Amino acid sequence: MWIELGIAMSIAALVSVLACMVLVRRGPLDHPDVARKAHKLPTPTSGGLGIAAGFLAGFLALLAIFPAWGDTLFEENVTLKAAIVLFAFIFLFLGFIDDATPISPRLKFLIFTAAAFAAAWRVGVVNQLPLGDGNALYLPLFVGAVGTALWVFTLINSVNFMDGSNGLAMGSTAIGLSALGAIALQLGSPSSGAICFSAVGAIIGFLFWNFPKGRLFAGDAGALFVGAIAALTSLYIIRRTQLSPLIPPILFFPLLADALLTLLWRARRRRSLLDAHAEHLYQIAHRAGWSHLRVAFSYWIAMALCGAVGFAAALSPQSAFAPIGLAVLAAAAIVVAQIVRRYAVKRGIAEI
Repeated sequence: MWIELGIAMSIAALVSVLACMVLVRRGPLDHPDVARKAHKLPTPTSGGLGIAAGFLAGFLALLAIFPAWGDTLFEENVTLKAAIVLFAFIFLFLGFIDDATPISPRLKFLIFTAAAFAAAWRVGVVNQLPLGDGNALYLPLFVGAVGTALWVFTLINSVNFMDGSNGLAMGSTAIGLSALGAIALQLGSPSSGAICFSAVGAIIGFLFWNFPKGRLFAGDAGALFVGAIAALTSLYIIRRTQLSPLIPPILFFPLLADALLTLLWRARRRRSLLDAHAEHLYQIAHRAGWSHLRVAFSYWIAMALCGAVGFAAALSPQSAFAPIGLAVLAAAAIVVAQIVRRYAVKRGIAEI
């Protein structure tokens, strides 16, 4: 199984590298026209198109070269898997439009909200929370639908918000997808694992051009695409395997924590939650003198630790593992955020 997935990942990475090479030469440019941007020269963007090409090549190659994987796909639910890929490409298209002709924040919010609800409804609403010993808390369908759509919307936008430093968001998402894919394989959803690892291979191909020099950016196209793959595949795994809904937030916690704590910080200061800004923790770290390399590695290490916690919680017979783990991570994130902001204030590069 792992050899077959390795071949699919290699194909995805190779196609992604080649597709991204074309984008480096012909892709739309991201101009450093606002202060919040970290680059100084116009840089090719929409590397997400290369990631999507690599993902599709790797996943289809797996099905074509190894027929047993095709049988597995149909045994699970080919329609829902097709819906995951379809909505990921819809978000890719929306992101590419925004890369080429920026959409106003409010219109983007409305479009993403509608798309998140549609995707959540089609892939599957999560309206029960396992309590252990075979018990579960059942939520009204409307509450479950809102919560599920909120998960899709939040993770996709968190990846997008965090995509402002070479390698940070894409590398972090690849680590989260690796953990999610490993969990899927352990819990009996191999085709979900195939989706995750095909995406990981494609992201690795993109990182060849993006990290650490930033010769190509993922753009909104890339951030929305990989965010959708992560959010929707996790929904499918939850519904198919009875995975605790708390596990995916653990796997992607560093991205979610930075994005959500920054929004909370801005809300307390009555600042717009829709307008772009440069107040995320990773952006403060940049202004404090941290390189793209150091920032990315810091988040990658945090993602790997969260992936290990999430993997252990997913396989643990103790139902309390996930909520306790998530609570500990949340407390740690609040402490880290305060330390970073206080340090920045002392350096005169941010306010607390």
